[in-house]
Amino acid sequence: MSNRIVHYLPDHGIPRGLDFGYYHYTAVQPKLDTHRHTDVLELCFCIKGKQQYVINETRFGLRGNDILIVPPNTNHGTGDFPEDKGELFWLQIDLVNKQELLCNLPNDHAEVLLGGLLKASGRIISGALQIKYYLEQLTKELKTSDTVLSKIKINQLILQILLETLRQSTAEQAPNEKNRFLRIDAFIKENIHRPIYIDELASCVQLSTGYFKTWFLKNAGITPKEYINRMKIEFAKSLLMQKSSITAVAFALGFSSSQYFSTTFKKFTGQTPKVFIKAGRR
Repeated sequence: MSNRIVHYLPDHGIPRGLDFGYYHYTAVQPKLDTHRHTDVLELCFCIKGKQQYVINETRFGLRGNDILIVPPNTNHGTGDFPEDKGELFWLQIDLVNKQELLCNLPNDHAEVLLGGLLKASGRIISGALQIKYYLEQLTKELKTSDTVLSKIKINQLILQILLETLRQSTAEQAPNEKNRFLRIDAFIKENIHRPIYIDELASCVQLSTGYFKTWFLKNAGITPKEYINRMKIEFAKSLLMQKSSITAVAFALGFSSSQYFSTTFKKFTGQTPKVFIKAGRR
């Protein structure tokens, strides 16, 4: 079951706010077409799963706990990738309408806040899980935004989200986690031709298997097994375009059968290998 909600904030009496949205997909969805928002800053909070975004031809791979700030007036979408399984919030702020007050802040205060967020745009920031509580509370308050008290809470929550995002953007991003994922990615790539076991990944980052599973789910938003399969499917795309047979690709990547490979491929791309090959040849 998939869930997607979008609120247009001016309809709730919130000036300078535009769309606030949320999705929780349990299956991949069609790709997000390339588009742009004029003079609008968009903040994306990936809570769970993995999502690919392309901003002006630069690709960003978001994992659970990642934040991506999309600069205004830039082309962005998911490129050739579908909207993936997972949980993600987004918030859009109008940068030019200074006749209205952002979260009841004086304009000079708002400009300092938005200026800091603009400087942090176009890169991945860790810290979405720390902001998740405010995002969930904002979702709840928007259901009852017809009261003055609720509007006060909504403005306060948006301000908390913006401030915490700015704080996370200037905080030292945990290098240990990044280094661990670099080692994990390298190990998977080196051994992508065979089955890869969780205890092997735990060993390569010097963690016990039990702790590794907990750590991985917290920082990636998905299980190690799902992460391994995602990487294998990305590699499979290039192999399939080389006119290799589906069965040959399945065994080349360590899948136990072509049927299991096809099921996994469709899970992460939304289409079967056969449909993918036909679309590529067209």
